[in-house]
Amino acid sequence: MSSQVEQSKNPSLLNWYCQSPARCAFGVVICLFGLTLLLLTPTYDTNDDPVMALVASGYGTLEGPDEHLLYSNVLLGFILKQLYTVAPLVPWYGCYLLLTQFVAHWLLLYAILLLKRNRFTVFSYLFFYLGVGVYFLSHLQFTTTAFMIGLAGLSLILVSLFQDQRGGHLPWLKWEGAACLIYASLIRYASLQMLCLASLPLIVIAGWKLGRSVPLKPYLLPATLAICGVLGAQYYDRQYYQQDEAWRDFLPYHSVTASLINYTQIPYFEPTKPIFDEVGWSNTDYWMLREWVYLDQDTYSLERLQQFKEKTDALRLSKFPQVLNAWVHSARHAAVHPVFLICLYATIVFNRLNQKRSWQRSIIRWMLFWVVLIMVMLIVYLKLPSRVLTCLIALPLYFTLLLNQTGRTQADETQPRELSMLFKAGVVVLLLGCALLVWNQKMWSDQIVTKNAGFKQNLREMIQRWPERVFLSTWVFPIDCFLPYDDQSEIRELKFLFLNGLQQSPRFQNKLRAYEIESPMDELLDSDRLLLITREKQVPLLTSYLKQHYKGAMRLNLKYRGEGFLVLQLSREKKKPESQEQDPPQEPVPGS
Repeated sequence: MSSQVEQSKNPSLLNWYCQSPARCAFGVVICLFGLTLLLLTPTYDTNDDPVMALVASGYGTLEGPDEHLLYSNVLLGFILKQLYTVAPLVPWYGCYLLLTQFVAHWLLLYAILLLKRNRFTVFSYLFFYLGVGVYFLSHLQFTTTAFMIGLAGLSLILVSLFQDQRGGHLPWLKWEGAACLIYASLIRYASLQMLCLASLPLIVIAGWKLGRSVPLKPYLLPATLAICGVLGAQYYDRQYYQQDEAWRDFLPYHSVTASLINYTQIPYFEPTKPIFDEVGWSNTDYWMLREWVYLDQDTYSLERLQQFKEKTDALRLSKFPQVLNAWVHSARHAAVHPVFLICLYATIVFNRLNQKRSWQRSIIRWMLFWVVLIMVMLIVYLKLPSRVLTCLIALPLYFTLLLNQTGRTQADETQPRELSMLFKAGVVVLLLGCALLVWNQKMWSDQIVTKNAGFKQNLREMIQRWPERVFLSTWVFPIDCFLPYDDQSEIRELKFLFLNGLQQSPRFQNKLRAYEIESPMDELLDSDRLLLITREKQVPLLTSYLKQHYKGAMRLNLKYRGEGFLVLQLSREKKKPESQEQDPPQEPVPGS
């Protein structure tokens, strides 16, 4: 008798759970996240996030927790600063990124379930999670996190319009969407800009299709809130940096260096050599700039940087074969990226579920064309890193799944069997592709976890061996081996100057004063206090640059080999290396 009561309760509990789209989406996403975190460990994509975590926690600064994250809004920095002040051993930065990713997937699935709630809807979202969500977790990055939560906000607003058209008005959706857009701008404003640009065709067509049948007056106040919130937060962020003289002087320098590094590489050959000569740069000087490794304030002064940018902006880069080859290489790299291939194929497969000649089916095709056009423009004028590529190609896939719930109709009787067979075959291929992608991400995660353990051991050995030494580190120092779960306290006692493009920032200058270093370039050779950290592949470039700076009177001596990096000491050429020291491998300097 009791077993019958329990069986009757279980279906009722399941029905209660599935009746609410929010509860259903929450349960599905928490199961997906739980299985993913059991399978692999989240890792950072680049060193930008570990650096900001070191700033927010205070383990990478001398002043303690700091709100100047630079790439994220200072308002978000204030929150992280307070959290680290209260509980410094909790990895707040990594936790906030993971929590934001979870909320984004919850809202994205919730938006789809509001339109149609069945097993196929959840099954279709599984491909988006496996093809995009797992990759974003194994390559955690604030750019992709901002894009995901912004996409969730935009989808809630679109679903609100569709619900109004159906007569089921849900007033809180547009407010939730506005809040998500504001939050996305705090994480990274450029991600929200990219989202709006890439979604422009859908926004225009959906607004034109739904605006005639849906009253838009209730959306004016949330839209005003979103615009004022986004722009107001950005204005406050800029004004906050302008109040500090040191940061105010640094920002123009950082802006021009970032533009030179992020734009297309200028080849060094006969047509461009006069520009380099006029600025006073060699090919090695330019390569050091592109590698974020610049300390000579005279060579890399603001005037020279601005002059070089002004001269190179006037060039027609398309006539240079080296630049064309670089563009082709970038396009080829994007075309074979596994996330790009899976999302493109999945978009084509699921878009066939929409009725022929429907606006839903047409807009997805136009969005694919629009997104590819944006990618081409980025390759030509800027860069197309994987974190941007994956965000752009994920957009048409998600909107395909969303619009499937609005435009699906029964086809004529002669097509269902053929279409069903094609769709099932496509789904099987997608499942295999997603399985391979997930397994590849697991292998990647396992490699980073192994490096993480080795890197922490390296830090302990370096601190114990050289407690008073200062390490001058290039950007390849593998702090990106830190995991989002790490509190990064292992690096707290290490005295290091990180060359990641922020050499003129107040934080870097404060460290120089605290370590009593006037010129790192001079003391690197004349003093035994400074040791150089780089990786083996950068040794030829650094050797060429340092010999150029010191007029050839130097050599690099290997002092320590860590997990993906070398610790080197500079000495005069006339000095003989000690028996226990080895010369690092030397290779030709890379060309243009």
